[in-house]
Amino acid sequence: MKEHGKSLLKNALIYAIGNFGSKILAFLLLPLYTYYLTKKEFGTYDLFLVTISLLTPLITLQISDATYRWLIEKDNDDIQKSKIISNGFFVILTYSFFCYLIISIFIQFYLKIEYSLYFSFILLLSIILPFFQKVLRGLKMNLTYALSGILSTFFILILNIIFLSKFNLKIKSLFLASIISNFLVLSFILYKIRASHIINFNKVNYNTIKDMILYSLPLVPNSISWWLINASDKYLILLFLNIEANGIYAISTRFPSILMLINSIFIMAWQDHGISESNKKENRESFSKIFNTFITLELTVVIILISITPYLIKFLVDKKFSDSWHYLPLLFIGTAFLSFSAYLSVGYQKEKKTNGILITSIIGGLVNLIISLSLLKKIGLYAPALGTLISFLIVYLLRKKQTNKFYYLKVNNKKLLILIIIALLFTCLINFENTFLNLIMITISIILFFILNKNLLISIAIIFINKLKLKK
Repeated sequence: MKEHGKSLLKNALIYAIGNFGSKILAFLLLPLYTYYLTKKEFGTYDLFLVTISLLTPLITLQISDATYRWLIEKDNDDIQKSKIISNGFFVILTYSFFCYLIISIFIQFYLKIEYSLYFSFILLLSIILPFFQKVLRGLKMNLTYALSGILSTFFILILNIIFLSKFNLKIKSLFLASIISNFLVLSFILYKIRASHIINFNKVNYNTIKDMILYSLPLVPNSISWWLINASDKYLILLFLNIEANGIYAISTRFPSILMLINSIFIMAWQDHGISESNKKENRESFSKIFNTFITLELTVVIILISITPYLIKFLVDKKFSDSWHYLPLLFIGTAFLSFSAYLSVGYQKEKKTNGILITSIIGGLVNLIISLSLLKKIGLYAPALGTLISFLIVYLLRKKQTNKFYYLKVNNKKLLILIIIALLFTCLINFENTFLNLIMITISIILFFILNKNLLISIAIIFINKLKLKK
């Protein structure tokens, strides 16, 4: 456990450096966005991002995931690494670029939607940049990956402040900041991996491409299923309610980025670790302990976030978006189960059984769609939040049952259930909007966090102390 834990913590801390800014930025920029943008403008921007998140897996065939999976096994073979990257990028340049042109032409000349040119540029960068980010991880250039995240954060922050407050470009500010920052980060990554040397299309092998696509293809509908859970709600809100309601819900979905920060850095470190390690009994025991540690950390953070939910909105969001806090507790709990499902998906990736990810995700997507469609008119924006929670819970339970057959992890279900009950209890109590009760919940949640995560916090502190000693 100690060796696995130290290695995992080390990678997690590196990923934390790169992801802290980019993930938390979506949260920290909310005061700026909500001050300068109307509910309609923010709702429109959010729909653009949602649409791009749907199109990207269809256009790329998730070839970046296959590239990462193939690279992670090639530690010291530079020739094979070059071959894998060249084959993956060949798919991007041929199939992906062809699909991109068709979609862009259709949007520009037939749909003629507002801001279509910005949409096309963001879509193009959303195809290329994630591929090379996965290449960095596959090459185990984790520090470079972290630095690219820091640069992305810096560029987006500065550009948004300039475009919004100085030039008052409104919604165009968000588009321009995204395009320019992504282009600059992509240029940095291409320089660091020496793309002109590592990419060689003479190494393109159609059998290799076939094997990679067979691996990544089930991940396409999987991503679309995640879209059904995460993003389709925005279209349903637009259909049954209005664009202003979508703006309110878009703000609600931004706050789980606090939780997604913890998830993303841990899951990426876990992918590097869990895929490359053997599936021996002692490793499985270690992996189980790590998973239980993660569950405890995740849910204690959720409980804290639920207890401070009204204050998050009150102090960080403009008054016109004040209703958005009501939906946060359900989204926080749903995001926790999303992270547990992502942890289990590493088992599928390790065994190259990605069909399991596909099936469970489709079921989750359909559950969310049914709940949202059935309840939107009756309970409003609570419907998609509830659908998100239940669908991710179902995905987690299905994946746990499936992976027990080939990647068994022993979960402390008693502690999991107790923490979920506390989170749901806090979700109910927070709606009383009683200041004294809120303070009691905040106090309890913080005490609970430090008691249950004591060993993890000590381990992190030791790593930092050792690092400081080495520097001296």
